Amino acid sequence: MARQSQNSYRKKRSASQAAGGTLRQRRPKPKDVLEKEKRIRLLDEAIISGDIEALRKLSVTGPDNNIPHKDEDQVRLDVIRSFTHLATDTNSRQSVKRQKQDELFHVIMDVLKRHPKLAYYQGFHDVCTCLMTVLGKEAAISAAESMAMFFFRDCMLDNLEPVLDQLSLMTALLRLEDPEVQEFLDRSDTLPFFPLSWVITWCSHDLQDFDKIARIYDFLLCFNPLMSVYLTAAVIMSRREELFKVECDNAMVHTFLAKFPQNVDLERIISRAHELYMTYPPEALQNRAASWLDENSCVNTFNKPGTRLYDDNDEKVPSTLVDYGPIDELLGRPRVKKRKESSALSKYPPSALHLYRRNMIAMAAFSAASMGTAALLLLNSALFREWLNNTGLR
Repeated sequence: MARQSQNSYRKKRSASQAAGGTLRQRRPKPKDVLEKEKRIRLLDEAIISGDIEALRKLSVTGPDNNIPHKDEDQVRLDVIRSFTHLATDTNSRQSVKRQKQDELFHVIMDVLKRHPKLAYYQGFHDVCTCLMTVLGKEAAISAAESMAMFFFRDCMLDNLEPVLDQLSLMTALLRLEDPEVQEFLDRSDTLPFFPLSWVITWCSHDLQDFDKIARIYDFLLCFNPLMSVYLTAAVIMSRREELFKVECDNAMVHTFLAKFPQNVDLERIISRAHELYMTYPPEALQNRAASWLDENSCVNTFNKPGTRLYDDNDEKVPSTLVDYGPIDELLGRPRVKKRKESSALSKYPPSALHLYRRNMIAMAAFSAASMGTAALLLLNSALFREWLNNTGLR
């Protein structure tokens, strides 16, 4: 495992330098400093909002500030379902599994408590499990924080719309590069939301081969967060011949495409995704699609001064520590798009939306049995619940 971790680090280091810079480093703050900063922040928020009850609680809890996080219960439920590959046939094995689950819980909660404007989503535990497997608990805490702030921030807001907007750009990619595939999806009224779990877990929930998962992480860590969408488009195009043999029916096509192919030629897919990325960079793709993500999206801030993960090539000083302050400020700002648009779900033809309104509950239930994360996350999404309410399905 140590060799795997070293190899993974070397790949990320060399690839990141080739992609445009050196990976910035971060030194975690001492626990007492974090607790003090958090207490001050909570006091400020309570004073500004006039929340007398919150001020009362803070006066009782004292400087330790041991207040449960709003997502703590959900995190515990998901952690219990983690590390299922560890056998439980002996007491020692059960003890190891419980220890790993406890460590995973603390990795996730550490990130959420450092950045209270982030919301947990079902699938982030899969990401943190991968980090723990390669890096161990302590290093995983730092890595998970960077992943949350730089790569998965759009998933950790109050609803799913930013992620659905990202997936909508996949339609534009397919239309540009393989119009026959997109035409088939259009005829079957298939919306581009079937690979949701691929994007929010970087395929770690869908692939069984951990070597492939680690390879995907090494690749995606080196580029803009939207690269996961380019990867998804590459996977779909690689299956075009199989896809055309599927009955052109909404439910049949959705079910076929939602299953990530276990025998995928990963190197070919990565090469194709990189080619797409270089041909249609994130900003250019948004312009070609006439569909823009929020200006504060992790996609659009990834390379901006103050909110970028990688240093400039011409920087002569050693890599600086990551300052998460600017991103925390972004999280507190309203979402603003280059051009005002309605939600991602309303961008598609009425016929496709009608089928999804009729079939989504059944498809989500089916998906929950086979892959879980995407279906559960959809059903827990405020945006999705509102959509169902508006259609009279709930």
